[in-house]
Amino acid sequence: MMNELSVIIPCVSTSETLPRCIDGLARYLMENPSDTDLIVVTNPSASSPEQILEYVHTKYPWLKLTMLQRSGKDVSFGALTRFGVAHSGSRYAVIVSPYGEDDLSIIPAMLRKIRGGAQVVQATRYATPADARKVSPLFRSYQYIYRFLTRILLGVNITDSTYGFKMFDRAFVQALGLTQNGYSICPEITLKAVLAGGKVEYIPSTASLSPLNKDFKLYRDGLGYLWLLVRGFGHRMGILWF
Repeated sequence: MMNELSVIIPCVSTSETLPRCIDGLARYLMENPSDTDLIVVTNPSASSPEQILEYVHTKYPWLKLTMLQRSGKDVSFGALTRFGVAHSGSRYAVIVSPYGEDDLSIIPAMLRKIRGGAQVVQATRYATPADARKVSPLFRSYQYIYRFLTRILLGVNITDSTYGFKMFDRAFVQALGLTQNGYSICPEITLKAVLAGGKVEYIPSTASLSPLNKDFKLYRDGLGYLWLLVRGFGHRMGILWF
């Protein structure tokens, strides 16, 4: 039987924060435990994934958990996310950071919106001035530029497409074809849904700063973000398929 929701947790570097992340998730998933599963994807360098399984089975026996550990060399956030989504059989999926940045309390609200017909429900850190102030000034400036370019090149106004915390219709998004291996998979999901005519809803969210998350590198991932806008502009002009 198909679950309603898969929670995809990509662990690029450390998996030590997973117990705390799962503790937080459990508080909001108990409303509908039989219809939810967790899919944790780790790199080969992650240590002792069996300890996470034992922790969950002992503390949350009702929680369905799949631990996936890639073989070969370590890969980035997007590759781990795609791997987790490919293993999901649920109707919907939500991407959650293992580092504690995301406001997990909005998951039930995201689920209500997606049940209402949205293809993507995007958490946004810039809906209110108070939430925006919790983002570093330097990163806010990058976001402003990206929003401006999105408006110019794609003709759409999206407040926070690059935030990875989002829920989506799994089959719809997979049919669009996810290709990005880095953090650029985050705007890829939202931008492709918009350009395909999907319904995208937004939920205000407060993101916490986490010193544990050192995986994002602007010099590397920023190029992927810009490439998405170029591809999206080509799609809008009818030059190529995004």
